[in-house]
Amino acid sequence: QKVDNRLATKLEEVLKSKDDRILIAIANNYGSLDSYTESAANDIRKYMTRRVRQEHMTLLDMSREYYDAYLSRPYLMYKDKEHARIRFECVKKIWDGREVVLIEGEMTRMGVGNDLLDKAASVQRIIAPTEQAFDIYDDILVEAKKQSKEKLFLIVLGPTATVLAYDLAVCGYQAIDIGQIDNEYEWYMKGVEERCSIPYKYVHRINDVEKVREEKLPELVEREYLRQIICSVI
Repeated sequence: QKVDNRLATKLEEVLKSKDDRILIAIANNYGSLDSYTESAANDIRKYMTRRVRQEHMTLLDMSREYYDAYLSRPYLMYKDKEHARIRFECVKKIWDGREVVLIEGEMTRMGVGNDLLDKAASVQRIIAPTEQAFDIYDDILVEAKKQSKEKLFLIVLGPTATVLAYDLAVCGYQAIDIGQIDNEYEWYMKGVEERCSIPYKYVHRINDVEKVREEKLPELVEREYLRQIICSVI
């Protein structure tokens, strides 16, 4: 997502929200990094410069308890890969028996070709742009609000997902910015230890949207995926 002042302002509003219906999660980068792989820990160290840390401290409320945003990254970054199955099973309980509406990028295809969403009562999809989704944010929000408040929204749209989950929650929906969970699940199933491409799915900084678009889904998988799409906002 390109830099957008409106998006930045909205993200700060979300971070500082005191609404008790909102759970705010941040990346757990501030204390010991011993549970992470050396590669993940080094990436965090490179990012968390003194200047960045100071900026964070001006935005965060040190008297507040934050949740862990790495909920959506339960596999690749951790040294202990043995507990990944347990972490994934816990996450799956969130949508167990629920009617789910996915709001995702055109080439994201969360749960397609794996069993991540098998425990959901039903799955529907609202398709948005794979990149620059915030450019048509208002249109996406309008379509989302046409859904029943009994349904659970799972949103995969980069920083736009954070804002959308917040706005929907304020309106009385249950919505989660579920981030990288599907990519992580695919890597877990493959047993890999580094980010890699995933067939017919877009992975940021790994493959190209247009090349993914050219990949053909298996016939039965494609039929089920297309059946789940209720709206396209592109």
